[in-house]
Amino acid sequence: MRVLLITKSFPPVSCGVGDYASRLAEELTAAGNGVTVLTAPADAPRHFSSSLREQPLRGWRDLRPAIEAIVASAPDHVQLEYSGYAWGRWGFAWWLNALLFCLRLRRISVHVGLHELAISMRQHPLQTPVALAQWFHIALTLGAVNSAAVNMRSRVSSLERFFPWWREKIRYRPNSSNIPVIRYSEAERADYRRERGVSTGELVVATFGLFHPAKNYEALIEAVSLVRGSRTVRLWMLGNFAVASPEYIARLKNTEHAAGIQDAVWWSGRLEAADISRALQSADVFVLPQPDGHLTRSGAFMAAAAHGLPVVAVRQPGGRDQAEFTHAEHLWLAKQSTGEEFAAAIRQLAGDPAGAERMGRNLQELYAARFDWPIAAAAFRRADAVPPESASDESSVERGPVAAVTHPGGTRT
Repeated sequence: MRVLLITKSFPPVSCGVGDYASRLAEELTAAGNGVTVLTAPADAPRHFSSSLREQPLRGWRDLRPAIEAIVASAPDHVQLEYSGYAWGRWGFAWWLNALLFCLRLRRISVHVGLHELAISMRQHPLQTPVALAQWFHIALTLGAVNSAAVNMRSRVSSLERFFPWWREKIRYRPNSSNIPVIRYSEAERADYRRERGVSTGELVVATFGLFHPAKNYEALIEAVSLVRGSRTVRLWMLGNFAVASPEYIARLKNTEHAAGIQDAVWWSGRLEAADISRALQSADVFVLPQPDGHLTRSGAFMAAAAHGLPVVAVRQPGGRDQAEFTHAEHLWLAKQSTGEEFAAAIRQLAGDPAGAERMGRNLQELYAARFDWPIAAAAFRRADAVPPESASDESSVERGPVAAVTHPGGTRT
């Protein structure tokens, strides 16, 4: 199958959607598909094993050249990996709707991965006009594509509720990890910890991702300061903080100083994927502090899951988007995103290393069986083959029965 992936960002640009598109392209290429990636130009050189075409994707003036580039590649399947704010300052781009409709008029199979939906009018009432415009943009997008994949069950429900006539187009596609597992020995793990100044017996708590204020990293810093009252602990803040708000990073570092733990915190900065894999395998506990408890859309959570780490996250009210996970079996679900709750969870896992290891192993096995890239690629291949009338039943949302697969490694010892 000839696949054309469209993404606004692509590595080495720091972007979760771009990283997802890159990993998907690698998986599809390995499965024998011909993959072309169409993306916006970047300043840094790019390295990609399949065909990569840089094309301006700024607005209406780029519409015709983009259509010509897509048609020239003669794709069997066009896949847009999409997050609205990457394409327009208000979270929508009307010219992109025109692009999708033009492709459909040419009888090209067009699909979209919606990494975000519209902003919540309840949470942002002053931005209601923007939210309505975003929903109209999403409606036009759904009208133009053969299928739309979203990474949370609640988002499936929202789209089906707002657009019941397009129910057959909507499917559930949880994210996979953008960080490949590079297996390291226990001796290499010990060396890495020593390089980072970790003493024997110290506990390493890690988090990873893009540092956005909504993710409440302040609670994690507070938790580490509370745990340090009873044992030595270090905090690894893994990720490229240079692309985050400078004001927010300054606020977090001021919080560290106020708590007196600045000497115990490591800000890694941008790391290559192999280095992130090594850091994750060298940590003891992973904390995802975001208050909403969204797991299946979080690449950071999936990276921790793929590496077999015991994870602390926030319990989601209702738990619809945590349906695949069981508290204390796959991960530890704190009641809310507070320093006290995270500190209690960290103490629990640190005091029961065998239980923490078992929990991490269970999560890793669940990841391999339900979320890993072979599963995502198999669902991708079915996108054109599934009859439309079957796409809205429960089995299609669940992607049908999935056999467990062997993960390439990374179990923490």
